[in-house]
Amino acid sequence: RAGYLSNLGAALQARFARTGQLTNLDEAISVGRAAVDVTPPDHPDRAGYLSNLGAALQARFARTGQLTNLELAIEAHRTGVGVMGASPRTRAVAARGWGRAAAGGGRWEEAVAGFTAAAELLTQVAPRSLALGDQEYLLAEFGGLGADAAACCVQAGMPERAVELFEQTRGVLLGQALDTRADLTALVEQHPDLAASFIQLRDILDWRDGPALPDLSSEDMAEATEQRITGVAFEELIASIRQLVGFESFLQPPPLNQLLAAASEGPVVAVAVSQFGSYALLVTSNGVEAVQLPELTQEAVAYQVFTLFAALEAPSVVAQERLTECLVWLWDVVASLVLDRLGIVGPPFDGNPWPRVWWCASGLLSFLPLHAAGHHGARFDEAPATVIDRVISSYTPTLRALVHARYAGARSSIDLSSGRLVTVAMPQTPGAGNLPGTEIEVANLQTLFPGRIDVLAGKQATWQAVIDRLPAARWAHFACAAVNDLYDPLKSSLLLVDKPLTVLDLVRMRLRDAELAFLSTSNTALPGARLADEAIHLASAFQLAGYRHVIATLWPISDQYAVEVADEIYTTLATTGDVAAAVHGAARMLRGMWAANPSAWASHIHVGA
Repeated sequence: RAGYLSNLGAALQARFARTGQLTNLDEAISVGRAAVDVTPPDHPDRAGYLSNLGAALQARFARTGQLTNLELAIEAHRTGVGVMGASPRTRAVAARGWGRAAAGGGRWEEAVAGFTAAAELLTQVAPRSLALGDQEYLLAEFGGLGADAAACCVQAGMPERAVELFEQTRGVLLGQALDTRADLTALVEQHPDLAASFIQLRDILDWRDGPALPDLSSEDMAEATEQRITGVAFEELIASIRQLVGFESFLQPPPLNQLLAAASEGPVVAVAVSQFGSYALLVTSNGVEAVQLPELTQEAVAYQVFTLFAALEAPSVVAQERLTECLVWLWDVVASLVLDRLGIVGPPFDGNPWPRVWWCASGLLSFLPLHAAGHHGARFDEAPATVIDRVISSYTPTLRALVHARYAGARSSIDLSSGRLVTVAMPQTPGAGNLPGTEIEVANLQTLFPGRIDVLAGKQATWQAVIDRLPAARWAHFACAAVNDLYDPLKSSLLLVDKPLTVLDLVRMRLRDAELAFLSTSNTALPGARLADEAIHLASAFQLAGYRHVIATLWPISDQYAVEVADEIYTTLATTGDVAAAVHGAARMLRGMWAANPSAWASHIHVGA
């Protein structure tokens, strides 16, 4: 009966949303209370009933403005979080409702408490014992949580806490993968048996995609059961390690003082787009400052993304005009406010180094080219209103990923005087069209780095050959077609002669000496539409595989332009070794040639250290 009453309340809320009749909402609250009242306090379903009731009370507060409804809504959600027998997902939904209800009434500190509770439950929502597909499905429900949490922290006067929650609630799967790559030196030295167990379980679980929703076959059921048992054992082992003296914070979400290390070579700009206000969190080695972005709304970002990518499939002139409009909008609502606050108001004086900035965008904003924002018609002004004429931009999916790259020994410059470069070239790929420019890219590389290029072309570019060659090369160049799966980003892939090289294939690799991966193909830095905050794409996969620097693209690029961009970047790299500066310099130089075609010169980005 309680379940039926709660479902009836949800249906009445839906009818209120359609009709606006307050009597429907009043009745929803009435039956919702009845559902809660007839349910024992420790019953697992009570958390969900309380969430439904809280949502109805919050809706009535929004309609009437009566504070009693707000207070009751907060209390209902908060009580739901405390039902320990409920599933982590149900409790996390209640915690998010707690935060949203409090924020809707301007009670910012209370909202931070709710979102903090939700953040702490996320890893339980998608534990390692689940198949990756199931983890993705569950995390998709909590998209935008990090931005909402960060915005409320800023409103509460806690910008430092905003950075911590922004990190903790985004890139959950990425964080789990980074956990498996943690430095175990101290654990190995002090507790070698535990370290050995950790490594054994880690290697079994590391991005294993077991059967999601297994059928009744005994083989699938056995595999799913094995994965659950191993995942539970791994979590229990981590908990036991945290009981040891000196290991209390083992694999815990990093505190602010560790995250500040990401800004050791330049500020990181984490951009949170939320219904409760949008902010750029400027993370420097000295601390955190929040910059309000009043015109950056969720609706505006969605419009820019959807219309831009629709235009990129249209005739060239239409696409270039739309992209130009987008670059202007990004400057006006985001980049200008950020760079002005950082004091980067023009190009560096002659002889001075270019300043650096790392962009860390959330949600749909991660689809847009912040590095190329600007009024490029005014690029010759004394203080040009463009990003690339003021600063060298890089991207990072999370601050923790950038810290990891730095810890692994990454440098802003790489040594190209020695070592091997493996090049994968697919001039023809069945079903993907021809890419004759790939042969030119290979020839250019052989000219720049004679005798050091290992080429896998055409029929030689098999999946196994690529997997075998990558560990022996410090640099990798892929000139082939790519598939970007917006709905299942783990299946995004580079197309080879026999089978694709997927995101999942890459993140399972551990390459010790890898420095640069150049993905000279389309859409390699686009996250999944449902999982934008998870930052799962080919570029981040190469990072996890071990590459300190990745050059990738934000949209489709023509074969001709790909050749020109790659040649310009490598020519600079051969002289300076500075990856981010080479990408930046190529964009500025090629803009001079193709100013009216920003899709050509603004497509490539640098991801990493």
